[in-house]
Amino acid sequence: MKEYIGKLVLDSALKVFPNVLLPRIEISVPQERYGDFSTNVALLLASSLKKPPYEIANVIAKELEALADIFKKVEATKNGFVNFTLSLIFLQNSVKEIILKDREYGKANIGNGEKVLIEFVSANPTGPLHVGHGRWAVIGDDIASLLSAIGYKVEREFYVNDVGNQIDKLEQSVRSKIDGTPLPENGYGGEYISELALQLKDETKDLRKKIIEAMLSNQKNVLEKLGVKFDRFFSEETLHKDEKLKDVISKLEKNNVTFKEDGALWFKSQEFGDDKNRVLVRENGETTYFAADIAYHLDKFERGYDHLIDIWGADHHGYVARLKAAVKAIGYDPSNFEVIIGQLVSLFRGKEPVRMSKRTGEMITLEEVVDEVGRDATRFFMTMTSVNSHLAFDMELAKQAAPNNPVYYVQYAHARISSILREAKERGVSINENADISLLVHPSERKLLRKLLDLPDNIVSSAKKREPHLLVEYAKEVSAIFHNFYHNCRVISDDN
Repeated sequence: MKEYIGKLVLDSALKVFPNVLLPRIEISVPQERYGDFSTNVALLLASSLKKPPYEIANVIAKELEALADIFKKVEATKNGFVNFTLSLIFLQNSVKEIILKDREYGKANIGNGEKVLIEFVSANPTGPLHVGHGRWAVIGDDIASLLSAIGYKVEREFYVNDVGNQIDKLEQSVRSKIDGTPLPENGYGGEYISELALQLKDETKDLRKKIIEAMLSNQKNVLEKLGVKFDRFFSEETLHKDEKLKDVISKLEKNNVTFKEDGALWFKSQEFGDDKNRVLVRENGETTYFAADIAYHLDKFERGYDHLIDIWGADHHGYVARLKAAVKAIGYDPSNFEVIIGQLVSLFRGKEPVRMSKRTGEMITLEEVVDEVGRDATRFFMTMTSVNSHLAFDMELAKQAAPNNPVYYVQYAHARISSILREAKERGVSINENADISLLVHPSERKLLRKLLDLPDNIVSSAKKREPHLLVEYAKEVSAIFHNFYHNCRVISDDN
């Protein structure tokens, strides 16, 4: 809606001031007594036009008054703002659009079917998923859904790190439990290792493969509990089997962006803006994780995606520059490779930090949090804060049936709405897209309707900014306005 109003203001300003370079139009929501929307465009134009802001605002307001089917009132204020009040006709048509579009309301086609691959979580199959993985899972899933809603063709991918030293240690740890021998140095010793050993004690053939399958199966089950489903689990091992690592190293050598030193093969990443050069192949002939990551991202581009989005943990922040350098070196535009860094999660019960599981005495897992708090509450809390900010997750608050619990507050609004719709259906009252909204005269009714018109802007803004928490804020605002409406305008009473 703001974008739509902004375009109307822009067109009108260009019509009355054709020779001026217009700034970015800003549309805001003023206090109720001033109208539905406001713009400071006149203040922004005052210096270039060398006119008082009120005079400019008045000229633009008079031009916009011609749009009587959209605006009931357009008013220039003495301090140079232009305020708008939407017309009854426009609101009537908007209600009709909301009802007819139903679940499609708010969606757009900005992406024009461009293919986007979002890779997220990608946890090592060496242990249970923790709450940090849960946050990245929810954020990644939300961003994928938002981009789909504005017209992108989105796929979700989980990269399985199923080769390397950590997998060797995992296998050795399980085998030691089966054999009753001491754990290897720096091995894995959690309760899940004992459970794996018990599960696989009679299946020691292909033990490594079965361990990975069991760990990955557990991770998939936990993610499904959280409501997160992936289109693909991509095995790192396939990069080695299909010789894609060899191919990408050959490509880099052919592009003259490698050199040999001390028996190792290096990537000239400094030439592409990295702070130092990086090893691709060690002196013992082993390829590095970095080389595998380059091969993986080359594979992504070769699969035909227009844009890649990776969501990484905060500890990978320093990895961004080198991988962007590699993307450029293999012939792709780094601007089509985007990295979102997810910040950490701290668990609390009230004011007390939660670090250990009551069940195992070890670090609390994502599954335990979802089982205790519930899927919807977990997802809501994980999304409630900007991905750029540290999240303090109060598990006790998330379970409370009280207004200070934001999940409950929104769910309660939904429950009230559902109750009204059920009652209407039972009484044979149908939803009429042509209903006369001039009957809605209470300020609470108009305020609620006005807020519903913001959904398309919020979806687009959340998707473009990769900030799903903005949609959570919107849900909380709609809920607050609805609760106020419900109190002031009884829909169902004892006698009606």
